Amino acid sequence: MLFTTTAELKESLGTLHKNMKFETLLSFVEQAEPKHLAPAVGFELLEKLGLPTAELDADYLALRTRLRASLVHYAVLEAAPFLAVAMGELGLVEQSAGNATPTRQWVYHNFVDAAAEQADQQLDVALMWLDFKAGAGAFPEYVQSEQYQLSRGQLLHSAHELGKYLSIKNSRRAYLALLPFLQRVEELELAPLLGEDRLAALRTALRSGAPSQPDQKLLALVRPALAHLTMAAALPELSVSITGAGIRVLSDNDGIRQRQAASADVVGALSRKALGLATQYLERLRRHLDAESPLAEVRAAELFDNSGKPTFVV
Repeated sequence: MLFTTTAELKESLGTLHKNMKFETLLSFVEQAEPKHLAPAVGFELLEKLGLPTAELDADYLALRTRLRASLVHYAVLEAAPFLAVAMGELGLVEQSAGNATPTRQWVYHNFVDAAAEQADQQLDVALMWLDFKAGAGAFPEYVQSEQYQLSRGQLLHSAHELGKYLSIKNSRRAYLALLPFLQRVEELELAPLLGEDRLAALRTALRSGAPSQPDQKLLALVRPALAHLTMAAALPELSVSITGAGIRVLSDNDGIRQRQAASADVVGALSRKALGLATQYLERLRRHLDAESPLAEVRAAELFDNSGKPTFVV
């Protein structure tokens, strides 16, 4: 576990009350770490970072500091709804103290929003730094993790690469959220177009870190099409969540305010816009491929109207 004492918590969040006991936040730290950090960096790396300080080198210590800055805010988010109440023999009771008053709801909501934003931003900073160091040969646990290996095999293999075409603000978490859609588009859209062998060769060239000039030219045409096709595929699904109870619309309703997910019309319009851009990029790619193989069978191109339906084929 990344935190083991109250002093470590206060180093990452100095506004924790001086009387806060580590045991009070222990369960929330234990919940937040696998819930928020493990999906991004993997369990093996987290276990390594939990070793005593004397057993870690400078890179691991630096990464632990960066991840702690995120984890402390995630732990606060997990704890906030529960610290004002207690479960006892008499049931659920509300906590109170002689020199303290209950937090006003607007203060509480501002606090939770700020903590969530800080947690996400600090995690993005840590992940950007981690990817940079991993690319230089550090953190073998992370390099071997499923999270890292999945992205290395993609034509858009990082938040930085995807951010050249989509406004994701270099968010590693946004990239991971879009990764399943990137894989789907590569398999269903690009593989039939490029051919399995050509796509595999491109991936191998990227892993080697030294793609040839023809590969670089092809990637410059493939990547924008891939980015916008991915966004077109992802937008309708990112506004819903699949839970044990089925599919639900993402919303936040706390009885005071309500933030609904974008309407189907808005999502549909964004998706059609991304699909239109993707179609334009795909046509550039098709022209390039046709020029490389002038004797190959001519490919058909569908042009779409404002509803997203093909109007004619050329």
